[in-house]
Amino acid sequence: MQVVVVKWGDRYSANHVNNTLLNLQKMASRNVRFICVTDDPEGLGDFIDVQPFPDWGDWYETMKKGCRLKLSIFVPGVLSPDLPTVFFDLDTMILGDVAKLVADVEKTGGMYMCRGHYIPWWRAMPLARLLAKNYYYYGNSPIMAFYPREFAGLPDAFKKEFGYVRWRGITHKWPLDRICKTDERFISYFARGKTRVFPRALASKFTTEYMTVGWDYSGFICRLPWVQARRKSQVALTFSGHALKPSLVKDMKIGTPVTSRHYHMTWNFPKFSQYWSDLELPAKPE
Repeated sequence: MQVVVVKWGDRYSANHVNNTLLNLQKMASRNVRFICVTDDPEGLGDFIDVQPFPDWGDWYETMKKGCRLKLSIFVPGVLSPDLPTVFFDLDTMILGDVAKLVADVEKTGGMYMCRGHYIPWWRAMPLARLLAKNYYYYGNSPIMAFYPREFAGLPDAFKKEFGYVRWRGITHKWPLDRICKTDERFISYFARGKTRVFPRALASKFTTEYMTVGWDYSGFICRLPWVQARRKSQVALTFSGHALKPSLVKDMKIGTPVTSRHYHMTWNFPKFSQYWSDLELPAKPE
């Protein structure tokens, strides 16, 4: 299997990338090929296959908005087409055996993503399309599992659609906000009919797993035995949202109120703060 990450700018250091992938390898039950698509290879470990960003022409800076540069991982030649692949954002905490994230995609193919819509439409897509023509499930892309060969046409499809957006304001089928605004919207559109969602017991977002909507009752949720069991089994946990970036979480003190959009909690996870702090230490390959 292979694991790919994307790094641009200076938000995440080379130590952060190296330590993340080294820790992942220690917990993995199978050999893993590592790829990092980046604009700055300095300091990245020799065990990582460093790939430059493909040529997006004068779109490069525009592609940074909405994280559309992440679509670079689908450009043929970046990844081995026939290996089961895991992608995750660098604000994702790896807690277990990453091989578990590709177990289902090896059986079914398709695109596995984090839950997007609160209502689980992916379980009833034929019905959803009867109710809304051309409906497709909108997943979140901080963690994905797929076979690259199934999505080799995605970059060219994006260029075609984005060309309409840039010069005509809309695509020939969908409004801009529906497919070209962010990477995950276009991935969801391109993978329509083949999208699956990771079980929360495998991969989740911190906001939906540890925070609560409307007001803070996260302390009560944490005490529920089935919640505790689910969290122990999780392989990947993404800290999405400006209030939850690793650079902030590493310095959070117990008892700090945390709000991310409509999610709320009181911080009580020093082990998570320590995790992000440790990633900035010099990497020590075994």
